[in-house]
Amino acid sequence: MCRVKEQTKEATPGNAACLIKIDKWLLTIGHRHSGKLDLPGGLSNGDESAQCTAHRETWEETGFNVEVGAFLGSNEAGFRFYACQLHGDFGSDIKEFPVPQWSRLEVSSIQLTDPFEIQSHDWRYEDELLQIRALFNQAGKTDEKPSEIK
Repeated sequence: MCRVKEQTKEATPGNAACLIKIDKWLLTIGHRHSGKLDLPGGLSNGDESAQCTAHRETWEETGFNVEVGAFLGSNEAGFRFYACQLHGDFGSDIKEFPVPQWSRLEVSSIQLTDPFEIQSHDWRYEDELLQIRALFNQAGKTDEKPSEIK
């Protein structure tokens, strides 16, 4: 089941990722094959919206059942980025999270990272880092709270 904030729901298909901001931190994954940091996200299965792709891929890579919110932007290849929220008491006091067993072939770590301290050579797609920082700042301008779980 795809969790999308009702006010931001769209039918646009596509490959997508979640930008999850916790205080001044960005939730990132360590990509096992490249050894570099990235956002949780990936390729559409072909019959889902980009928001549902972001939700599904984030679940598959982190085990987090996020709520997908507003569209933040896309890169030159059309990969879409969404502001995503975690339910519960997620704060910045915990910086590293366990990697689910099912995602260990692809993901080596899950952590909170300061996006302004990352070097471009540490980011999986180096040319994207400046855009990710801008989207991070943009995501911070909304006071969106996760919807109540029904």
